Amino acid sequence: MSKDVMDKVWKVFTVVLGVVVVPLAGWVWNTNIMVHELTNDLGDAEKTIESLENKVKEADGNTKAIISIEKDIEYMKTTLERIERFVTQ
Repeated sequence: MSKDVMDKVWKVFTVVLGVVVVPLAGWVWNTNIMVHELTNDLGDAEKTIESLENKVKEADGNTKAIISIEKDIEYMKTTLERIERFVTQ
């Protein structure tokens, strides 16, 4: 083969390689960015879930406190009713 033919073959090869490699490099770059964004979103979601779990624990404590207060109020009502009956008799 002559030097001219080899030069043309090399040029065609580099053009084909450029047409294949450059878009693949862009695709890899975009995929890497998307994975990084998903990792960041996952971290934010984990923090949100943790704060929601803490709120649920606090809500459970508050619910128990409300139930005990309601029972205390019912006890006070029955006691006041008994006192009222004693006073009105």
